Amino acid sequence: MASDFMVFLDAGHGGLDPDGQYTTAPSKMFRHRNGTFHDGPLFYEGVWNRTLTNRVANRLQHLQIPYRIVSHEFLDISLNYRVEVANWYYRNHRKGIYISNHANASSTHTARGFEVYTSPGRTQADVLAEMHWNNVRDLLENRIDYRSSLSDGDHDREARFFVLVRTLMPAMLVEHLFFDNAEDARLLMDPEIVERFAEAQVRSIVAWMNT
Repeated sequence: MASDFMVFLDAGHGGLDPDGQYTTAPSKMFRHRNGTFHDGPLFYEGVWNRTLTNRVANRLQHLQIPYRIVSHEFLDISLNYRVEVANWYYRNHRKGIYISNHANASSTHTARGFEVYTSPGRTQADVLAEMHWNNVRDLLENRIDYRSSLSDGDHDREARFFVLVRTLMPAMLVEHLFFDNAEDARLLMDPEIVERFAEAQVRSIVAWMNT
């Protein structure tokens, strides 16, 4: 199936190394006052990003959809390396799409909601992002909050993030709620919520392939 297509998956930032050390910036974790997360009160964004990305990868493998995870199991390898790996395969082997998985944070720790980002302007990534937005809404409905910009007629927000402007293929960056907000963080630790986010992503990939 899809012998000329590949999904490039990027789990944002770094994770926990074999010694239990977090390999990415301190801003990518948050200590909550209440609740149990990855390490008691600590929520590690990079760990969550890998949990979701691996779940998506397992589903793609089951469906025999080619994929490559361009991030490391736990190291916070450079964005340039991740993008160049995807671009090399895109040029020399298979066309595809790039999906970067994240959870968000804010300076006030009060923001909530799901967002999808694409590069500025109208591109094919906007089509992918809108598919994904609709799939998330179908599967999660009112269980989460949503943050969007309808200035250009669709729900994605636009930004010049490295993985969006330096990739050769359609790329979207997904912010799955705010890990520094207690309510959102508890949702992110809910196995069913993670399952629905993963299912939505796979449905978006399949819908893209069918177009």
